[in-house]
Amino acid sequence: MTTGNEKDLEKTRTAGRYFERLIQSRESSLFLVVLAVGLLFSLSAQNFFSAENILNICKQVTLVTMVAAGQTFIITSGGIDLSVGSSLGLSSVIMSWLIYHGCSLFIAIPAGILIGVTFGFFNGLFITRLRLPPFIVTLGMTSVGRGLLLIITRGYSITIDSPLILALGNGRVLGIPIMAMFMPVIVIIAALLLNHTIFGTHVKSTGGNELATRLCGINADRVKIKIYTLAGLFCGIAGVIMTGRLNGGNPNAGLNFDMDTIAAVVIGGTSMQGGSGTIIGTMLGAVLMGMIRNGLVLLNVNMYWTTVTTGAIIIIVCAIDSFTSAKKAQ
Repeated sequence: MTTGNEKDLEKTRTAGRYFERLIQSRESSLFLVVLAVGLLFSLSAQNFFSAENILNICKQVTLVTMVAAGQTFIITSGGIDLSVGSSLGLSSVIMSWLIYHGCSLFIAIPAGILIGVTFGFFNGLFITRLRLPPFIVTLGMTSVGRGLLLIITRGYSITIDSPLILALGNGRVLGIPIMAMFMPVIVIIAALLLNHTIFGTHVKSTGGNELATRLCGINADRVKIKIYTLAGLFCGIAGVIMTGRLNGGNPNAGLNFDMDTIAAVVIGGTSMQGGSGTIIGTMLGAVLMGMIRNGLVLLNVNMYWTTVTTGAIIIIVCAIDSFTSAKKAQ
């Protein structure tokens, strides 16, 4: 028989092991980095931790986080998507064009989201059917999407005056930006899909060892098409919100989203080799980049240095990831 002291000791050991795993997780480490960066900027940049500035950071990272959630699935599966910015921008412009020409929101909003879904579906279809590398396919689709943007807009913004759409991008409820409310919803849904569904298991399996996945009877091609279609869905939803943020469709909408989403995913702890991914980490990665950019602006640092900083962070994190993977392999 076990005594009460032995039971208490076992509970203490279990709690200790859980705490140790928590400390060693990438998300916990990144969360501490976010807190440290926040503390640093709060001491050096005036009003960094003001309520208004925190809400401003939330608005800045919302769309990146939403699109990066889809990018997380793609990179976890061993792929990459360089066309998310064009997909988002095209969704926004198509919806704005329909509203501008008198279409009902009940038609325009689903049409805009459907553009993103279709964009993602064809990415997956070309990758799996033509057996082309994701880098090549999505790079080509970036040019296709950006070209269609310019053809439709002729290089000019399409301004709309729909109160509902504008509220999505600029409205507030109880002082909280409406667009920022979408971020936790997408993050929770994406995290549940990746970590608690058969689909999520197939995504990780495909990225970890595609041949073994196929030998287990899983249709890896179908999984990839679903992944890119899901990423397109997130791009479409983000495109609708961006339309409200920009007061219409802009031919430059979505520029740099490719770099930003990949940076958020990699910084968040998703392996570029595929096989493992974290949605929470992706969100923290996006928040960290948003905080750095916001802090540098408040410190009156040249805005172009933020681009240099982002690139440097990506290289450093990828180097650490590669070193860690090599150590585990040994």
